[in-house]
Amino acid sequence: MKALPSIAFNDFSGTAKDVTARQFKGRTVLTVRPFPSKVVSSSQKTNRNAMDKISRTFKKLTDAQIAGWAALGERLKSESVLGSSIGLSAHNAFVRLNRNRQMAGMDLLLDAPSHLVNIPNVVYEKIWVTPKTIVLKGVQHEPGPYSLVIKMSAGQSAGISSGWSKTVIVSPGMEDDWGDADVTALYTKILGFKPAVGEKVFFEMYWIDTATGFSGLNVLDSKICESEEDAAEEGYVKRNKITMVDVKEDSNVTECDVDFSTGAPVISFDAVCLGHSNVASSYAYLEEDIPEDCIGTSMALGRGMGEGNCALAAQSYIIWLRNDRWDGAYICYAHRGGYYVKPTEVFGSGILY
Repeated sequence: MKALPSIAFNDFSGTAKDVTARQFKGRTVLTVRPFPSKVVSSSQKTNRNAMDKISRTFKKLTDAQIAGWAALGERLKSESVLGSSIGLSAHNAFVRLNRNRQMAGMDLLLDAPSHLVNIPNVVYEKIWVTPKTIVLKGVQHEPGPYSLVIKMSAGQSAGISSGWSKTVIVSPGMEDDWGDADVTALYTKILGFKPAVGEKVFFEMYWIDTATGFSGLNVLDSKICESEEDAAEEGYVKRNKITMVDVKEDSNVTECDVDFSTGAPVISFDAVCLGHSNVASSYAYLEEDIPEDCIGTSMALGRGMGEGNCALAAQSYIIWLRNDRWDGAYICYAHRGGYYVKPTEVFGSGILY
């Protein structure tokens, strides 16, 4: 039998096996030491590698650069820009700002910013969560260099009141699309599945200045996943859009983003076409039928993405959006002009007729 420290020993402190005793306000408090899991997720590996790279870079800074980061750390304490009044060391300030920049795909900032930046708060109208769609509506747009960071949790029990500790980054820096921030595809890619009806999803959102790495204050929110029917009754109107989350695996495209204008026959394309057998066309086979008002034909430009003298060959495509294939709906990108090169990026806006 293992002997453990007892609260009877008021002056006892220290660790015995997996139990730690410490003094707190004249009392001895016993706690069990946590043992972390040896399983490391891919996101944890990526984060650790990023932090290691930033720390190694800090060690190569000149004395003048380190002094600049130390001075910035003191200013951050007085201004409380990062949401904390605790002073930051030169290393911590360097890591904090450069972690944000690296997350947004920017190079590391070696010299400390010469001034502090006032970062706007995230302003939006409503969050909609259904098994098919996760979107922030009415996001107040902020121009570059601001990017929106969104952290979300997997679906939790509706009775949980605080689940923000379970959030992970699903968008390291995105721009709103005409007031909408659709994170459906990103959520599915990061977490592997969508929430079920009745589950609660927790959100953390903030803007970052990608030029300096400064971040704004966190905005916290939560939303219970609703059925498509219930969301529609509450006034949610889904913007017609087709992305890779709607495309079947046996398709001939690696990127597919089709955006339909509301109230006008205007359509926008952004796709990467791989070609279909020996035919100068590519198919995106869809999981669900295309809405009736989105069926039609359009045109768009393209450019090669291959290698050699014709890598950037200009091309034109006719695009059919149909539901009449024997196994369901599809988008066909058919080459019509220019030197055909695979793969090809098809992009731009057109008229749907």
